[in-house]
Amino acid sequence: MAPRIHASAQVDPSAELGDGVVVEAFAVIEAGVRIGARALVRVGSVLHAATRIGARAEIGPYAVVGGAPMDTHYRGEPTFVELGDDVVLREFVSIHRATGEGAVTRVGAGSLVMSGAHITHNCRVGERCVITTQVQLGGHVEIGDDAVLGANAMLHQFCRVGRGAMFGAASASNQDVLPFMMARGNPARHYRLNRVGLLRRQLSQGDYAALEAAVRALRRRDHDALAALAREHALVAELEAFRAGSRRGVSRFVGR
Repeated sequence: MAPRIHASAQVDPSAELGDGVVVEAFAVIEAGVRIGARALVRVGSVLHAATRIGARAEIGPYAVVGGAPMDTHYRGEPTFVELGDDVVLREFVSIHRATGEGAVTRVGAGSLVMSGAHITHNCRVGERCVITTQVQLGGHVEIGDDAVLGANAMLHQFCRVGRGAMFGAASASNQDVLPFMMARGNPARHYRLNRVGLLRRQLSQGDYAALEAAVRALRRRDHDALAALAREHALVAELEAFRAGSRRGVSRFVGR
């Protein structure tokens, strides 16, 4: 099925639009953009050059994707934004392309980015994430699969939020948030496991108990106990590897 393009939209002839793509009124699609089948570009959205969008994605209204990075190191080198299949960007979302020749700012398949959120240069957002209204991500931030960031949350550049974590509304952090955990506040502190998120994933009772034991070991700074649990449980091993690989340090646990 041929793309449907509103008469008021501006689409560069070199842009590649897949079967069934719909481009609504006043949208702008620049040269070199690639859009997968059955994607929807809503009213007033702007897709800058070198933006790549997966199948069935929904963009806007008034989203801006692929703008030049707000980074003093950027010198005009060719870089990209990639959005996976089934990504949804709501009203006034902005996503900037990366710094560094050939580098990519990426949002993984199935993720939802709500109104007014900003994902800046070189960020990597995993699959099935929820980036809530007005979230602000600094450069090179990494968000693991299935993570949720609450409204107005802010992350300093180079921070990470681990897989399956919940980062609370109006929180801010300049350190990493561990996988499977709930963290909130300014500065953010870890509170407990992200119980609701883990139950939604139908985590087994044994895996949940192992993660609870790992959290107790982290609170006590009992690295021997944590290492023993990691040898027996893959999810604990993932949590420990994330902690050990932190460059910015890990957010503290809240006091009892």
